[in-house]
Amino acid sequence: MMVNWKQIKRIATRGGMACVLGATVYSGAAVAEDVLSYEPHKILEDEKGKCEQCHENAVLAWEESTHKKTYDELHLRDEAKAVLERLGSKGSIRRNDECVQCHYTQSAKEAGGRAKTVMGVSCQRCHGGAVDWLDVHQDTEGMPDRKARLAKAESLGMRLTDDIYTLAMNCFQCHTVPKEDLVNKGLHPAGSDFELVAWSHGEVRHNFLNDDAKARAEQGTNNESSAETKQLFYVVGKTLDLEFALRGLSSATEEGTYLTAMGERAQNAYDALKGLGGMDSVLSQVPMDGDKVKVAVNNAGEYNGAADGIRKVAKTIESDKGKFSTALSAAGSKLPSSYQGEAYE
Repeated sequence: MMVNWKQIKRIATRGGMACVLGATVYSGAAVAEDVLSYEPHKILEDEKGKCEQCHENAVLAWEESTHKKTYDELHLRDEAKAVLERLGSKGSIRRNDECVQCHYTQSAKEAGGRAKTVMGVSCQRCHGGAVDWLDVHQDTEGMPDRKARLAKAESLGMRLTDDIYTLAMNCFQCHTVPKEDLVNKGLHPAGSDFELVAWSHGEVRHNFLNDDAKARAEQGTNNESSAETKQLFYVVGKTLDLEFALRGLSSATEEGTYLTAMGERAQNAYDALKGLGGMDSVLSQVPMDGDKVKVAVNNAGEYNGAADGIRKVAKTIESDKGKFSTALSAAGSKLPSSYQGEAYE
């Protein structure tokens, strides 16, 4: 289930939001699919104990990551406290509705309506709240066929690693920082310099599984992705970057740092995709002002309509590689030479 962006904006103004790696404020009711995909009531608090039963090395890799260390470190930083002060809030970012939505894993609400955080950015923030799907995912005796078991888990809300768009969408929801007040008033950085290949193949890489049964059993190697897979990540990532920059522009209501940053992000992603060739089905969706991406305030309808159209295309890139062969081939020369942090060994 995903959450309507306009609804989240109304909720966030009463408590807030800081990045959005798949985060929502849980209201208890089903809402329309749009941008956000995080349901705190489906988070298992004993995540580490559950996951490491089968994925010990992946958990060890996570424990070395910034995503994990955020829980212990981020709320102590002076700048984190300063952002809250500039927004007119008090207390710790670990208990602020705005901040927890990207920087932490929230499992519920405490008495008084405060956010309850239990971890940093965790497995379930990317792979989905596991209440409904974990038992199926681990039932190797009852469902020995791995593909059937994964398909069933996916139908119950698990986000699989071979669905790059759905998994990576979580990254861009946070790393674009789509909150105008947070940037303009709180002076929070207006997004990360996030490129999907570089950021997914560094310290967050935990690819200990592949299609070889023996390798799956041993899980001893944090496998490097093939060049072809990285090219796919690059093209899907640039498409997601453009989509979420447009979604960010949709919430712009005033001139300022936020509008400028989202406009620049959209233009950079547009230019990158245009440079690859073969991406007209994406680029034709983008609102333009002459030969540049249109940058305007109070233009939610046009931007969200374009982003929805781009999403439909983006979801097909992985399954229809032939249609995007020109772009995928060109991406080979665009791959980064270094990654964000060191991969766990």
